[in-house]
Amino acid sequence: QNNFSSICHITTHRSNSTHSTNNITNNSAYVRSALSAGPIPYQKGWAWQQVLLNRRMNYMRMQEKQETSPDGKQDKDWILMFEHQPVYTLGRGAMEDYLTFLNNEADGGLEKRTRLSRKYRGEDASRLNIDRFQKHNTSGTADNPTAEQDEVDELSNQSICKQPVLAPNGSPIYRIERGGEVTYHGPGQLVMYPLLNLKQPNYQQDLHWYLRQIEEVIIRTLLHFDIKSNRDDINTGVWVGKNKIAAVGVSASKWITTHGLALNVSPNLEHFDKDIITPCGIEERGVTSISEVLRGTSSDHCPSLNEVADVALKCFGEVFHVDVTEGRPIR
Repeated sequence: QNNFSSICHITTHRSNSTHSTNNITNNSAYVRSALSAGPIPYQKGWAWQQVLLNRRMNYMRMQEKQETSPDGKQDKDWILMFEHQPVYTLGRGAMEDYLTFLNNEADGGLEKRTRLSRKYRGEDASRLNIDRFQKHNTSGTADNPTAEQDEVDELSNQSICKQPVLAPNGSPIYRIERGGEVTYHGPGQLVMYPLLNLKQPNYQQDLHWYLRQIEEVIIRTLLHFDIKSNRDDINTGVWVGKNKIAAVGVSASKWITTHGLALNVSPNLEHFDKDIITPCGIEERGVTSISEVLRGTSSDHCPSLNEVADVALKCFGEVFHVDVTEGRPIR
């Protein structure tokens, strides 16, 4: 069972952002952070999600078959923390039309549109695709960091198009398996990918509920820095006025979530220029950041990415009623 929701644009019903946790023991969510490594390639963060997801699903399959699992430590909730190198990503059903720079190409961007098409599977397809890696092995153990890193590196290298489509600013563009339209990731943006099993008693098997919870984490994080933000009645994400400050998007496989949130701390907002993309496919809205909002205010000091990450993790624990535990860093 695969459930997808948009990273940027989805019409949802409202569900309560909190739910009763009486008589429920807190789960633990283990943090794996690569923030100390600085901006990393997008495909590396994507590969970390795939490896941990596949290991956990392999564990669950063996449990269902009542087989002995090679490593029970795979059955954990994770929170991955990244800062990415500049990249644009298209959701699995996203329209190439929101890559507005293609309209200025001599051929109308036909060749690039083809390579980015959701149906195109040629060797030069500009996509991240686990199917490229037919021999992917998820039998490693959680206690072997070298094997784990090797697995991530191999998947990252073999799942990627060697010559992706490039935006005018030189940033690669990939189609990936999430829902939603086009978005940007880059330096100065905090990316958090929770890998949670929503079948656990602390959670709800409801992606609308999950989206509202993720938005609540962002709203509380921003409030810590004296920034009042809000949800939107139609578009997923978090906004300051009419400008988006954080994109939210998730996918789930058998109720295990991947992808998550991207909070603009101090990115170069020129990467969101509408001559390049229509961010999240929403033409009438703008994009902002913590740095931009705080500029010229009494709090005219932009917190560091690590400061925002620490607050976001604290808020995550409060909103989801989980014990957030530091795990082995990603290097």
